[in-house]
Amino acid sequence: MLRQAQQDVLVYLMKYLFSLRFLAAALLITASCQKVVTLDLKQTDPQLTIEGNLADDGQPCTVLLSRSVSYTETNTFPAVSGAVVTLSDDAGGLETLPETSTPGLYQGKKVLGQPGRRYTLRVEVAGQAYVAVSTLPAPVVPLTGVKAQKAPIGTAVQLVPEYLDPAGGRNYYLFRQYRNGRLNKAIYLQNDEFTDGKANVRGLGGGGGGGGGSTDADKLVAGDSARVEMQNVDVDVYEYFRTLNQILQSNPMTSASPANPKSNFTGGVLGYFSAHSRRQRTILVPVL
Repeated sequence: MLRQAQQDVLVYLMKYLFSLRFLAAALLITASCQKVVTLDLKQTDPQLTIEGNLADDGQPCTVLLSRSVSYTETNTFPAVSGAVVTLSDDAGGLETLPETSTPGLYQGKKVLGQPGRRYTLRVEVAGQAYVAVSTLPAPVVPLTGVKAQKAPIGTAVQLVPEYLDPAGGRNYYLFRQYRNGRLNKAIYLQNDEFTDGKANVRGLGGGGGGGGGSTDADKLVAGDSARVEMQNVDVDVYEYFRTLNQILQSNPMTSASPANPKSNFTGGVLGYFSAHSRRQRTILVPVL
C-alpha cells in the first residue's frame, strides 16, 4: 500500500508536469502571432525517475525506477531494469538491492531504518551513477491522535494530526490521508518554524500543502474511516515535496515553464530518497 501510494505521487507529478509544459507551449504559440513556432512534443527525452523509501517500521528499503514519457504518450511509465542499487548507512551497513519480480522495483533485506542514522542510496543506470543522502530524524515525534473538525472556510471536514513538537531544532513533517482505505493524492506538509515546542493545532490542508490532488472522492463525511500517516522527514525531503507542491499548485497562465522539484539526488533526475519515520492513526469521522 505504501509503495503504491508513493508511486501514485510520481505518476501524478509526471502527468502534471507534461500538462503544464504543454500549456506553456500553447501560450507561446498564442503570443507569437507574427511568426511560425513549430513544436515537436513527441521528442521529449525520457528522464530517469527514482523513488526511494526507507521507514523505521522494520521493512527494508524499496526503490522504484522508471522513465518519463512524452506528453502525447500514455501514462504508462517504462520500468528501468538491470540497474545496480546499493544502500549504506553511517554505521557500516551496506547491501545491494536486487530487482524483484516486479520490473523496476528493487528491494533490500538487511539495512533497516533507524532514527538518527544517515543513509546513502546509490543508483547506477547505463554507467551513470546517481546518489542521494537522507537522515532518518531523531527523536521521532509520535503521532498521539487524530481529530476531525470543520474546515475554517466552507463545510469540508478537516483532519488534525495531534503531536507535540519538540522544542529546539527544526522539525519537518509529511502527512498522507486515507478515506475508507483510499489514498488522497494530496501531500500535506508542516514544519515548526512558528510552532517550535508547541502542540499541533493545524489541520491538513490548512496552509500545509496539498498539491491540488484532492477530489470529491476524498471528501470526508460522518461515518468514514479516516487514516492519517505521519512521517518525520529531513529538510531535503521536505524541500522536494514543498517544491513539488508549488509546481502542482502553479497556474500555467501566469507562471513560466515549471522546473522540476528539488531532488536530493545528484545527476539531474526526477524523484527522491526518503529515510523517515512512519506513524499512523485511524478514526471514525463523527457528526460535526
